Amino acid sequence: MKKLIPSEAKVKLRVFQRYVKDLLTGELAQLAKFNRIEDEQKQSFKPHFCISQAILPTQYSENKKHNLNLAIQRIEDVVINPGEVFSFWHLVGKPDRAKGYREGRSLVGNQLKAEYGGGLCQLSGLLYFLTLKAGFPILERYAHSHDIYTEVTRFSPLGSDATVVYGYKDFRFQNHLSFPICFRFDLQDHEISALLCTPQPVREYKIEFLVEEYHGGVKVDTVRFIEPTHSPEVLASTIYEKFK
Repeated sequence: MKKLIPSEAKVKLRVFQRYVKDLLTGELAQLAKFNRIEDEQKQSFKPHFCISQAILPTQYSENKKHNLNLAIQRIEDVVINPGEVFSFWHLVGKPDRAKGYREGRSLVGNQLKAEYGGGLCQLSGLLYFLTLKAGFPILERYAHSHDIYTEVTRFSPLGSDATVVYGYKDFRFQNHLSFPICFRFDLQDHEISALLCTPQPVREYKIEFLVEEYHGGVKVDTVRFIEPTHSPEVLASTIYEKFK
């Protein structure tokens, strides 16, 4: 029966279900809206953490950078106030052709395919890594099911990914600080950098991704070190299948 439902209808249903859930739980009112920092306030938001990653050369590299740039325009310098929830899709919106997105490489059904908006997972992964380092509560994050990279081609630590699929999988965290934050980006030909900016200092946590073999795949424990005298805290355990 599910196969008879058009994919576009499935997405709309998922979006509506998420809206109802957010409304009933009260999270809808907490979602950060598209409100940019006023020009006179920008100088007070200083960068504290920066993570840079390579953009690997593929047949979709130019499309990927184009897609990343469109999504960045919806996130950069947007104020996330104390208590507010950042939702990737709430700010970025549907990445379709009508909004100027191009086809890019995506992992769909355990296969690499070309889809409109492909490549945005590198952006959500950068944001996930930054928020881990800042200690923000992660409300929603999904890992890829397969590890498609080798140690030579990997541009970020295994376990630091956060896949996003419109209508299905979001990336969300909450600003638990007593002051607002924002993100800024630097998109170059072969590299993308993401910066966490705030008007006050933010503590930086040490994050490690511990990898071990697991039933033909790998298991990654995301570990945060709070204090030298405290036991490390496991934030997430992710299992990846080997990509064939």
